[in-house]
Amino acid sequence: APVQVFARVSAPWGNHGATQVAAMTARVAAAQPALSSSGIAARGRLERNVTWLTGGSSPLMAGAAACIARCAMVRRTKCLQPGRQSFVTSCAAGDEQSEVSQIDFRVGTVVSCEKHPDSDKLLVENIELGEDEPRTICSGIANFYSPDQMTGKRVVVVSNLKARKIGGIPSNGMILCAAKKDDPEAENYSALQVVDAPEGVEAGERVVIEVEGFSHGEPAAPNKVGKKKLFEKVAPHLCTNAEGTVCYKTSPFTTTAGPCTAMNVPEGTVS
Repeated sequence: APVQVFARVSAPWGNHGATQVAAMTARVAAAQPALSSSGIAARGRLERNVTWLTGGSSPLMAGAAACIARCAMVRRTKCLQPGRQSFVTSCAAGDEQSEVSQIDFRVGTVVSCEKHPDSDKLLVENIELGEDEPRTICSGIANFYSPDQMTGKRVVVVSNLKARKIGGIPSNGMILCAAKKDDPEAENYSALQVVDAPEGVEAGERVVIEVEGFSHGEPAAPNKVGKKKLFEKVAPHLCTNAEGTVCYKTSPFTTTAGPCTAMNVPEGTVS
């Protein structure tokens, strides 16, 4: 771990005694969890304010602290999983996994879309998720989108739900949409927008939602998601904020190219 490395490499530098090394190691340990979870901005703050961490010690010790900032960032890195890219963030060892990270939100590209043959409310999309073949997903958005409007869109897919038939067609996942009702008692939504993934994100990249004090771990298997009703636990907390950024509670949905959004439906519900 970066803190242990700091303790080992700093001792031979300059005239730092064991007591000073121990004290500085403790200070770095106190700052390190924030580095692991806060990302690039935290690393920059540490490097710009390295004197605070080192207590005004030698340039070599300042370099060690900056090195630790970079080591912490190694834990927030792009890594390739079989057939799809994932932006993975991990917190300090021992942190409990967040509920929302058990759900596998993936960026997808709609390669084709058509109306459902038996329902005026449904569209049937084929969505590229970086897998061997596109997934077929049925969505109840035909009152708001035409097949032409959906084709080519970058969307966010809940990809670890159990496949089920919708209107007689097997559907393997769910597209996220933000929606609002003018009247809370109304049956239908007055506004609906498919959640947009930012430009430049590859199909199959995993969306990351960093929740303070929790790790963003591996998603659960579809059987577990269904049996434990994991998505049902997360769903009531999915929303858009005042700027139209999609969030879990107050934690934004992020990708390597920026946040996922539904700019036309601020402060809406997401499902």
